[in-house]
Amino acid sequence: MSILEKAYELGQEIAASRELADMKNAELLMLQNEEAKKIIEEFKEKQKIYMSIQRQGKELTSSQKEDVERIEKAMLDNPLIYNFFKAQQNFEKVLEEINNIISQAIAGQHASCSDECCSSCSGCGD
Repeated sequence: MSILEKAYELGQEIAASRELADMKNAELLMLQNEEAKKIIEEFKEKQKIYMSIQRQGKELTSSQKEDVERIEKAMLDNPLIYNFFKAQQNFEKVLEEINNIISQAIAGQHASCSDECCSSCSGCGD
């Protein structure tokens, strides 16, 4: 099997992973909820404005900083948004573990496993 075939196979496994399915499901639930959608849209709008201000080398005012904190709190207080963030973090953790294993293999090292890793990977055979 060629390296590209193995990469495709890995992609298929990632696409079929529980972590990706959980993230997609959480995102769907979040985006179907009007309150969550409203909070996300407000966050995106404010993010564009505040990032533009910062790119210009300006500091956010205390009022703008409070606004950011308010929106972040609203996102974390919304269970659908919070669940999406947690699912996204879990999926990103899997991708990070995959990248670490690939990096170790390229460097000629055996994938080192911890107790935490071994519950979700087969790198050491546990």
